[in-house]
Amino acid sequence: MSLAKPFTLRPAIPADIPACASTAAAAFADSPLIRVIGPSSEEHTLAFWTAVAASAFDDPNAHLIVAEDTSTSPASLLGFAKWVYVPAGSPPPNILDAGVAFASQATDGGEGGRIWAQTADPALAERFFREQNERHVKYMGQREHWYLEVICTRPEGKGKGVGSGLLTWGVDRADANGCEAYLEASPEGRPLFEKFGWRVLERLEYLDGGYVECSMVRDAALGRGC
Repeated sequence: MSLAKPFTLRPAIPADIPACASTAAAAFADSPLIRVIGPSSEEHTLAFWTAVAASAFDDPNAHLIVAEDTSTSPASLLGFAKWVYVPAGSPPPNILDAGVAFASQATDGGEGGRIWAQTADPALAERFFREQNERHVKYMGQREHWYLEVICTRPEGKGKGVGSGLLTWGVDRADANGCEAYLEASPEGRPLFEKFGWRVLERLEYLDGGYVECSMVRDAALGRGC
């Protein structure tokens, strides 16, 4: 007999935005790249992730899915994923549009645009996110696909299958559509993505080769048309 999962998945509601922001901040806190390109203050970090999560509610094709531990009272958020359905003929979404401008407005008095001035290496930050978007356009063009913009798990949620559950949510929909799925993988996330059928298209090195980001695609399910 299989054991019940220690979490449940559901669509996020606006009230989940602060918990999503704090979850992302905790999940990426130890990333050597994020320590260099991410906002250097807690205020700016939370503002960025708040904007990324909140932007899902302004896009009918974006789906913010949360995993929560319902054994606690109140239920506690363990992780979340932001999946975006990209219709044929549409340009790929850009995480910069989702987070940078809004977060800048929230923290810079409405001036907007220069949140990277708060990072340890502004030039590397802008290069990373620019290249991330360029590769998405390069490999997916305007083909119909599902895009995993963000996936993260709180440290206390690791080892419980949260990441697999959040991936399954999007993979099932991509397979139902008969469409590809695309993402950019950190070194830590790549092995799990490969288990779900993603393959590497390109590797880009940062931090003098100490951090390798991979563009990955999961092919469309055979026998199903978009």
